[in-house]
Amino acid sequence: MFFDHLPTGGFICAHRGARSIAPENTMLAMARAKECGAHCLETDVGMSKDGKLIIFHDTTLARTTNIAEHENFQDLRPWRTEWFTAAELKGLDCGSWFLRDDPFGTVHSGEVKAAEYEAIRKQKIPLLTDLLEFAEKNDFPVNLEIKDLGTPAGDTEIVDRVLDTLAKTKTTELVLLSSFREEYLHRVRALNTTIPLAVLAEKQHPPDLLHYLGRFSAAAYHPNEKICSKNLIHNLQQAGYRIDCWTVNNMDRAKELYRSGVGVITDWPQKVSI
Repeated sequence: MFFDHLPTGGFICAHRGARSIAPENTMLAMARAKECGAHCLETDVGMSKDGKLIIFHDTTLARTTNIAEHENFQDLRPWRTEWFTAAELKGLDCGSWFLRDDPFGTVHSGEVKAAEYEAIRKQKIPLLTDLLEFAEKNDFPVNLEIKDLGTPAGDTEIVDRVLDTLAKTKTTELVLLSSFREEYLHRVRALNTTIPLAVLAEKQHPPDLLHYLGRFSAAAYHPNEKICSKNLIHNLQQAGYRIDCWTVNNMDRAKELYRSGVGVITDWPQKVSI
């Protein structure tokens, strides 16, 4: 399973791929994550209007695609991701924004070389099957966050489709599943008793954390690094849980966590010297 492919202690996980040097959640970002020495990658899975599983983070397309340039889609503002078919999504440019906005300053600094610009401009929104093919080919583990689609209670179709895709592609052993939506985690466990799960937390820990993790038979806890303390790390490790913190972009902090046996989820996997 997922953790069997990683070091027994700390590891480096590329957040949305190596998103500081390539457009996030594109196949180029995934390839860069592997090339720069990350042990695994983290990414997001959503669903298109026609039920296809896509790799994309935001609920709308405005930030990381050129949707605003498409005259046929102007009446569909604010361009929610689930309003578009997979074919329509695959037709968008999701790379050029990275060169224009330079979100991490790596274009200006020259870390992203001019020779890479053409490849960046060609990036499209991948399907989950594209990512899994890459993971299998490269024996590269994936932390797959199932995005909350905001559907009514009881609608967990995306979970069923994710597990079905993992089974069909025979990539289950390479994947750790996580989600902020509890219902999704319960559905995963109801359908598959062995695939590893990670519980996410952002601003505060769930009450009675160890009991909470046990409700999902979770393998790991993924808190925001701002609420990741030495005491928390110690207690969870003593209880047999892996703890992986996000999003750790201070390199001194990354090294500290790594040496404590923590998984470091970072936008700068190429910078973490271990």
